[in-house]
Amino acid sequence: MDTVIACVGPLRAHTRKRSFLAVSTAERSSRVCVGCEKTKRENEMDGRCHHNETITFFYNNSGKPLYDEWTVSSTVVMVLGFALCLFIMLANVLVMSAVYINKKFHHPIYYLMANLAAADFFAGAAYVYLMFNTGPNTRKLSLPTWMLRQGLIDTSLTASVANLLAIAIERHITVFRMQLHTRMSERRVVVVIAIIWLVSIITGAIPSMGWNCICSIGTCSTMAPLYSSSYVIFWAGSNLSTFLIMVGLYGHIFVHVWRNTIPVSRNSSKSTQRREATMSLLITVTIMLGAFIVCWTPGLVILLLDSFCSDCNVLAFEKYFLLIAELNSAMNPIIYSFRDKEMVATFKRILCCRKANAVVANGSDNFDKSTSTPNHNLVTPISQVTTTSEMKINQLSNI
Repeated sequence: MDTVIACVGPLRAHTRKRSFLAVSTAERSSRVCVGCEKTKRENEMDGRCHHNETITFFYNNSGKPLYDEWTVSSTVVMVLGFALCLFIMLANVLVMSAVYINKKFHHPIYYLMANLAAADFFAGAAYVYLMFNTGPNTRKLSLPTWMLRQGLIDTSLTASVANLLAIAIERHITVFRMQLHTRMSERRVVVVIAIIWLVSIITGAIPSMGWNCICSIGTCSTMAPLYSSSYVIFWAGSNLSTFLIMVGLYGHIFVHVWRNTIPVSRNSSKSTQRREATMSLLITVTIMLGAFIVCWTPGLVILLLDSFCSDCNVLAFEKYFLLIAELNSAMNPIIYSFRDKEMVATFKRILCCRKANAVVANGSDNFDKSTSTPNHNLVTPISQVTTTSEMKINQLSNI
């Protein structure tokens, strides 16, 4: 009997041990399953669309604060923004009016400049709309209204950059074909302008058409809580690519002009004047590139940091970098127009309310009469090579 008990005792202990192990394994499996179910619920919520949510929901999700009242920094940005937008719109209206009134500006390069002015004017108007719908007013916005607010900014700034690229391409063509103006017809210029605006509008409307994070809440950008991070990367990357293309085009133009100016300067009595024209071109290109770098690089970099650097405090500089980017729209009329003596003379006549015929008849000496005809070609006989080179350089120095 004792032998039987002695045998049964270890058996019961072994059975209890196996039962305990079975329960422990079941509990661990249950805990793992609970974790799996929790992960599944989170994934299901992440894949669910949130069209009925408020702006506050998306801002809380991205960690971007919403303010109930105007802060000091927001007020400063508002005041500076209104003043800047007023200058942007007035200056660009002046440019468009000058191109329309003065027949000497009825050439492709000036049509593109007028379209650039239109894009910059639209940028100023879009920024005014943004300021009326930011700060404490952001909470009141619906999702479509918020998309409209951001889409206007994206469209206007994209159009401005696209116009700058079109002008760079036009200048590149004219320099290497030895022309003052391209042979492009007005119809082709209209097509180019239409393409610029079509691409810009589509780029600005893409988020509202589906490339957003409303149905993928885990991909939301911090700076733009309804935008997908992939779209932010695309938009910033495309603008940086455009910047690099412009640098290459203007660099190629400058090298070409510099190489073709030096041989002429050695055999010409007006070498000093041509050398000054070359330096003027260098200064113009440098100002343009510098303005673009200063105005756009901070904003583009911070957009990329928003997507690739989770520890970076991008929100601390967002408003100021947006204001700097908008400043580029104010710089364009100065760089591309105010350095042109004929344009400045036209501005003065417009501001003095003189008649349109006086603007056409009494232009400055910046352009020769022959340059007022479209498609004026600088390819002339060998005896006029020096004169044509000087005319080309002087024309380039004014753009």
